[in-house]
Amino acid sequence: MNFNAIVGHDRPVTILTRALANKTLAHAYLFSGESGIGKKMTALSLAAAANCRSVRADGACGECPSCRKVAGLGHPDVHMVAADGDEIKIDQIRQIQADLSLKPFEGAKKVLIMDGADGMNPSSANAFLKTLEEPPGDTLIILISAMPQSLLPTIRSRCQEIRFHPLARRTLTEALMRKRGLPEEDARFLAVLAQGSLGRALTMDLAEEKTARQEIMALWAGLGQLGPAEVLARAETLSKDRDRLERFLDVGVEWLRDAMVLLETGDEDLLAHTGSRDQLGEWVESFPLQRMLLDMELFIESRNLLGRRVSAQLVTENLFMKLRKG
Repeated sequence: MNFNAIVGHDRPVTILTRALANKTLAHAYLFSGESGIGKKMTALSLAAAANCRSVRADGACGECPSCRKVAGLGHPDVHMVAADGDEIKIDQIRQIQADLSLKPFEGAKKVLIMDGADGMNPSSANAFLKTLEEPPGDTLIILISAMPQSLLPTIRSRCQEIRFHPLARRTLTEALMRKRGLPEEDARFLAVLAQGSLGRALTMDLAEEKTARQEIMALWAGLGQLGPAEVLARAETLSKDRDRLERFLDVGVEWLRDAMVLLETGDEDLLAHTGSRDQLGEWVESFPLQRMLLDMELFIESRNLLGRRVSAQLVTENLFMKLRKG
């Protein structure tokens, strides 16, 4: 639980290490950014540093009993809260308030890490606001959110917000080569699909993702040979598997990007799908640039609609019918 383990988030780490060194930690932080990009790991690293018995310039020592307890999620003064089902409920907030009202048991600070803070319902959010307005002096609150705009403005205004950005593809590729021992071609492929998330990239099954890519390409290529009823049936089936649908959209965008790069530059070093050069070449010969651009717009629009929680089935049906017509 040391800041050195945080990959690709130099600015957030610098802000926090300076605050620790100057003893100017805010009483509440909001770590915002897409899911799986390192916010929770950074929060735990900050919790460890705030209670470390031998804190260093780069954060917690990682060796003292306090650090080991934070790493094992067993520190009595570090409290983790996440949604109970679909939301963070009022009873959870009341328990938080009771926990934070007590003095630290063995550390310097009581730390609350609320993962998915945007999951607070109106009642729990309003109740939690009281804690932010009058926090105990020895408390550190860290809210983690992929949708900070969903939080009450009064909650956001009482936190110091630190924005986490998706990791660069090259950073992810190098991390995968180092942490998983993958060759560069496979690491780059997973980095593309992970969309800036190291957590996602580290848990992906390489063989499964390659098989899924081939299935996606076969489905996409075959839409033009299907009748309207069959296209709608395929769309309904895919829409019921959210992960597979998101993968379909992500692969579609990256595949079209590679096809256009190959068409315009011929430079294989710029490709994300480096292991599919021949298949990309066939694609380029079959589809004019204008068609690729139109399909790219369709995939991006569908991804955005899905992110705004529009019906997955409607999004998929619309996409498939338009792809079918070409």
